[in-house]
Amino acid sequence: MNWSRKNIVLSILLALPIAGLITIIFSSVIPLHHEQDECSFGSVTNAEYRGMLSAARSLRWKSTFERQKIEDALLAQFVQVSRNSSSPYVKIAAMHAVLRAWGGEFTNVEGQFGDRSNKFETASRGGGISFNYAAAVPQIGLTSLPGKAWFIGHLNGPLSSTAAYDPKKYRPGRLYFVVWLPNPVDPIPSDVLRGLNGACPPVPPEELANFFSGKPQVGD
Repeated sequence: MNWSRKNIVLSILLALPIAGLITIIFSSVIPLHHEQDECSFGSVTNAEYRGMLSAARSLRWKSTFERQKIEDALLAQFVQVSRNSSSPYVKIAAMHAVLRAWGGEFTNVEGQFGDRSNKFETASRGGGISFNYAAAVPQIGLTSLPGKAWFIGHLNGPLSSTAAYDPKKYRPGRLYFVVWLPNPVDPIPSDVLRGLNGACPPVPPEELANFFSGKPQVGD
């Protein structure tokens, strides 16, 4: 093999991992599942949702490795985008808009697939609903951390008589966020990051909507 052929082979070998890295970075940064922005949420039309999404994308946040600061930023943006509405439809739409603006992809409800309408019926008797989202970490500004983050938007239902929550602090209709970053020691469960091929977050049927009403407040 002459030197020119060796150089060609060496160039190819060097280019392959670089091309793979570029592909990974590109796929991590470019938002996926655009069909998730075609959603409507009960009384909230897709046009109204897109207005929320535009508002959420206009907001800025500082990159941080601190979960609490990310959760606080998400909640502050949610309150602004939802305009502190008590409607569960507005709250779920605003939650989706904020998490989409952060690069999140809705995956499932509480790690379960299929018909999820019964989840609201169950939660209306006490408890809440957890909406799971996955986000490539570079999309939330942590470029040095590989993998996917797990975002949870949790909407409270009525307080269950058997729940361990403090009834003085628990408020039906409150929506809050929980964030988990990749951790090799304590990995994120794979089922919560497994998507539903562009599905939209479910909303409660009209007859159950009042169980999930209430106004969110920053700092709750």
